[in-house]
Amino acid sequence: MFKRVIKLFQIARNLSNSGAVEIINEIHTLPTPLSLFFNCISFGSNSVKLDKHKSRGEKLCLALQGMGTTFIKLGQFLATRPDIIGDELAKSLEKLQDKVPAFDIYDAKGSNDWHLGSSSEC
Repeated sequence: MFKRVIKLFQIARNLSNSGAVEIINEIHTLPTPLSLFFNCISFGSNSVKLDKHKSRGEKLCLALQGMGTTFIKLGQFLATRPDIIGDELAKSLEKLQDKVPAFDIYDAKGSNDWHLGSSSEC
C-alpha cells in the first residue's frame, strides 16, 4: 500500500514537471487545492522547459511521450475523446496512435515507466 502511494506521488511530480499539468490547467481550470498540491510536489525540481513556439497539443504530446509507455497509452485514449479535451488537442494526440517511435521491450515491461526521458518530435 505504501509503495503505491509513493508511486502516485512520483506520477504527480512527473506530470507537474513535464508541463502536462499546466496544459491541462489551460483547458480545465484545476481546483485550488489540486493546483497547490502540484505546485508543492514539484517544488525544488527541474521542470522541463517546453518550446513556447509549439501548440498546446504538441507540448502535451511531447510531455506524455517523455513520461513513458503508460502515458503514451493515456494520450492515445485521450485522442479518441475530443468531447473531453477538445478537437485541437485530440488531433495533436492522434500522432501518438501511429507515429510513435519504437521503444525497447525493457521499457515496455519496466516497472519505472513514468520517468522523464528523451522524447521524439510530435
